[in-house]
Amino acid sequence: MDEPLAVLVLPSRLERFALEAHARELLAIPRVVALEPSRVATPRFLREATALRQASRLRWPGTPRLLVLYHPAQYPLARALGARHEAAELWYLPPDRGDLTAEDSRETAELGAFDELARERAAGLLSAAGHDVADESLRLRLRELDVINPRPFLPRSRLQGH
Repeated sequence: MDEPLAVLVLPSRLERFALEAHARELLAIPRVVALEPSRVATPRFLREATALRQASRLRWPGTPRLLVLYHPAQYPLARALGARHEAAELWYLPPDRGDLTAEDSRETAELGAFDELARERAAGLLSAAGHDVADESLRLRLRELDVINPRPFLPRSRLQGH
């Protein structure tokens, strides 16, 4: 059986993430995995190609069915993952619009555009008050998609003897 997965598309390393506690709670679910951004900054003109390449190279222990996006800077990767795994839903926890500023005005405009695209494409929007995330609807959807279930997690690689 192909295991359904949820993928957290993190905006930074987990240890540096403002919503680390929320992410760790979700990661306690056996079929939830996290994807941290590269440690090397990608030039703006290569972001789309890099995201497509990364999405095609990633190997999962199941099939991504739900993607959780925490910041619009990671939207190109989430979009590429969604294109690669067409059945995967995008869920978005948008930051406050005032937090979408960068040193470069072009980057600020790009973040605003990615934020709008993510809001339009998202199957579900989450909200946070400080470090508390209202994620009841997300957890319900994880149950509906069978990401949260009572069966033991048997990654695809183990089933195929790899």
